[in-house]
Amino acid sequence: MRPTEFQDPYNGQEGVFQFTMDHLEKTLLFRTADDYDYGVNALALATLQHPVKLLCYSLMSNHLHLLLKGKFRDCLAYYSGIVRRLRIMLRQRYGVTGVLSENACDVSAVTDERMFLNEIAYILRNPYKARVASPYAFAWNSADVYFNPWRDYVRGLPFGTMMLKEKKALLQSHITVPDEWEHMNGRILNRFFVAYDLVEKRVTDSIRFFDRIRSYDVESIVHTAHGLPERITYTDGEMQEKIQAICQHEYHVASWQQLDNKTLLVLARSLARRFSVPKTQISRLLGI
Repeated sequence: MRPTEFQDPYNGQEGVFQFTMDHLEKTLLFRTADDYDYGVNALALATLQHPVKLLCYSLMSNHLHLLLKGKFRDCLAYYSGIVRRLRIMLRQRYGVTGVLSENACDVSAVTDERMFLNEIAYILRNPYKARVASPYAFAWNSADVYFNPWRDYVRGLPFGTMMLKEKKALLQSHITVPDEWEHMNGRILNRFFVAYDLVEKRVTDSIRFFDRIRSYDVESIVHTAHGLPERITYTDGEMQEKIQAICQHEYHVASWQQLDNKTLLVLARSLARRFSVPKTQISRLLGI
């Protein structure tokens, strides 16, 4: 349900809410590792500005998922702040405007323990479902902090050892970060801003947690709960690999950028026929 249409079952009191950004149809949200790191840092910095707990997240190439705890108005303000920061990133780095809206997302309230576990599993399974990586191998979600006895042994560079100018340049923000927070290669470590303790307390059992993440029926359960149709599609990453291979083996060029307009259209039709790729995805990946 859209934020403007959402009826808060908690009646303004603290609750748990899942925010899923609409998939961008004509452009990518995160294109490089640096873009993803910017997104993670935006999530971390926003926890310092809003009375909200970030329970779980996953950043995908053209959308993101968040599980937040707090009053709905505060969770919505948190999400809106993230969207504004990502707008800035897209404009400054790629000249892209007009593709992100605070209302272009699905919001649902998590009202029982089963739904709580399903939503976390659904969010963390996104990289696996997209055939990008396993949840635990994917760098831009929160999977690494739950029920992990080695969590605190992953050491980064403390912000307290950095000059103020260095912090601002690294984070591209004037928000003051606690000195004890650490980053690794510019990305703030999850354990400093993800409320993993609240998740562990509520789930209680690490075996149950892991079993739910690896369960194959999570997507259909969550889609049904959200009133969404279940879709089986190729991700942008998968299609980029296929396009690259086709260009090299069938058109004998290094990439689609080397094709003339006529051949590019032939490739687009071929992709639609072979893989049932939506026109919007083809347009986004081929720039046509």
